Amino acid sequence: MTARVRRICLLAGAGLLVSGAAGPVGEGAPSPPHDSDARFVVELEWPRENIARTLGVARSELGMYGRGNPFQTRDIGDRTCVVGPLFALDIDDAFAFDIDEPVDLVVTYAPELTGPFSVGFNDNGGDGIGESATVEPESGDGSTLATARVTLERARFAAHGIRDTDLAIGGPEGIALCDIEVVRSHATPVPAGYGTLRLTVEDAASGRSVPARFGLYDETGRAPLPSERSVLVRRFVDEVRLLWVNPRTWWPSEHRLAFYVDGEYEARLPVGSYELVATRGPEYRGYQRTLEVRADETTDLTVSLERYADLPAEGWYSGDSHVHIAREHTEDDAVWAQIAAEDIHVANLLEMGNIAVTHFKQPAWGEAGQYVREGHALVSGQEDPRTVHRGHTIHHNLQRPIRQDPGSYFLYHRVFEASHAQGGISGYAHMGQLFNGERGLALDVPFDLVDFIEVLQGGRLYDDIWYSFLNLGFNVRPIAGADYPYFGPTLPGVERTYVKLDGPFAPGEWYNAYRSGHTYVSNGPFLDFRVNGREMGSELRVARGDSLEVVAAASLNPDIDGLNRLELVVHGEVVASVTRSAGDADRLRLATRIEADESLWVAVRAFGDRDGARDMTVAHSAPVFVVVDDEPWWKLEAVPELVARHRAKLQELLDEPIRPAGDLEYWETTRLLEEEWEQQRLRLESRVQEADALYQSLLDRARAAAPAR
Repeated sequence: MTARVRRICLLAGAGLLVSGAAGPVGEGAPSPPHDSDARFVVELEWPRENIARTLGVARSELGMYGRGNPFQTRDIGDRTCVVGPLFALDIDDAFAFDIDEPVDLVVTYAPELTGPFSVGFNDNGGDGIGESATVEPESGDGSTLATARVTLERARFAAHGIRDTDLAIGGPEGIALCDIEVVRSHATPVPAGYGTLRLTVEDAASGRSVPARFGLYDETGRAPLPSERSVLVRRFVDEVRLLWVNPRTWWPSEHRLAFYVDGEYEARLPVGSYELVATRGPEYRGYQRTLEVRADETTDLTVSLERYADLPAEGWYSGDSHVHIAREHTEDDAVWAQIAAEDIHVANLLEMGNIAVTHFKQPAWGEAGQYVREGHALVSGQEDPRTVHRGHTIHHNLQRPIRQDPGSYFLYHRVFEASHAQGGISGYAHMGQLFNGERGLALDVPFDLVDFIEVLQGGRLYDDIWYSFLNLGFNVRPIAGADYPYFGPTLPGVERTYVKLDGPFAPGEWYNAYRSGHTYVSNGPFLDFRVNGREMGSELRVARGDSLEVVAAASLNPDIDGLNRLELVVHGEVVASVTRSAGDADRLRLATRIEADESLWVAVRAFGDRDGARDMTVAHSAPVFVVVDDEPWWKLEAVPELVARHRAKLQELLDEPIRPAGDLEYWETTRLLEEEWEQQRLRLESRVQEADALYQSLLDRARAAAPAR
């Protein structure tokens, strides 16, 4: 048998549209007009009964991921097969939509071109995302086809996947998918009748109408599709009303599909008993109750959300450093409602660029790009430049975007300098760790270009790289951001930054206060911290040997987690701590004295009971910098080791070959990264030499200071 192979690749003339590329390279379904898609999506011509569309994808939004291209079609025997790592399928709505029943899939595949595979789907109950058991392919030669029968329990098919798809099928080694039959059981329950639910949402203290995140589940755990009175949310270019609440995100129910309500909601529902839950960020108590919907009746309910804490009353306002939502217009009420429902005061909506293109476009910049309503602000920013070779950067409070051309894209310092020239605040994303961000930090921090590192993200505090620069005497601040809709996916505000203002709230004042260091990062705990009465971010000058009074407090909404411990950190080492005792479930206080024998930095961090390697409840303050006799606050004995660490990263930046396959939008960037890196590496050599000289100067000063101790 001769198999005719057709490669589906990222080249002009391939006969399809590559979503998110610089432009169409053939026919296909274009992205919605408000933005390009930052996900790999190809529309495949593979018609099958009851399958409306077949996509080749790198992520499914149904819990499955795949990398690698090109996709291919192969004629094997009398079948046309699609070959690739991951496919997303849209079930014809006329055949099945929003059902609740077992469904069998009869999958025909070519064993020689198929590794272990599974099926991801949106289901009813639980977290709303299901995955079948893994299918181990049969053995076979190039002409052999095999079939597998996969049962999807409580399948839904309600267009929850990427681009309104219902199924994802694939595996790490790929699959040659030759046919698929969808077999319904037709066991979806028929409602006994319908009634109406009408909700009003208010802040309990003020009585003011407020947005919130809601969940509504029947006795089987099924979440009815929200009505058009819910907020229409953008997830990449998808427009959805029902979102997944990932397991690390606080949520009062075991069922984890949620929707947003902007103050009022009304829906027609099947009769029965429902669990209703609502949240509005960590400062509010969770709301949970059972309600009945009766046939041909309207159930009216006021959901009154009570505060656990009122941080704005104390001058603290939260922000998310890292949100990707495109806006067509500055005053976007749907985006605002999602942000306000999470009680985020400053949402930094980041245009996301790579060496080829820009996604998540913003309509305006500076004050013209700010939408401030009821104390919640949407603000334009950028995550750009971004490469797999030297990390992703973030720039806030910009008056206009800063876009490097491909021929200068790796020269990040130009963007940092331009950002600072227009009053921007700039730093590195993803803990300074992902996408080789430590290389970029090693190059840019010595020039005092880096204002922050995004140290809290994905449910984890990563402080090692941050501490390494604090211990060299650099004032690099912490920041936190969820990176919606990535990281899980996540939701806005799951990780956030609190900033202390001295006066009324405004985005500009928030950035000014952040620039002064009056900040901490958190995914739950609230912090207060002072050294000799000076707040976090302050510089305190004292005489050698002075005794310093340290007072810190932490609190944590008990609906989120139990507060476990509060730690005092000096030069990255824990020097004092308090742990929970009887009666202290949600509040801890630490009071102690330390001696200022040298300059140092002092900070506090709090942990909840959830404290795993990849998932923790945590908060960390910016330091108070204690200066003795004008000495740096470095950790003197660690300077040689830390200088060696960052010098090694500088050398790695120059010596390591670029690996474009690790870039997040590899299908857009591979060619340009490969073409541009070698020339720009040569241009970076002089910059690396300057940074190396700054490290040498730092090391010389540390060696000169050591004998005096």
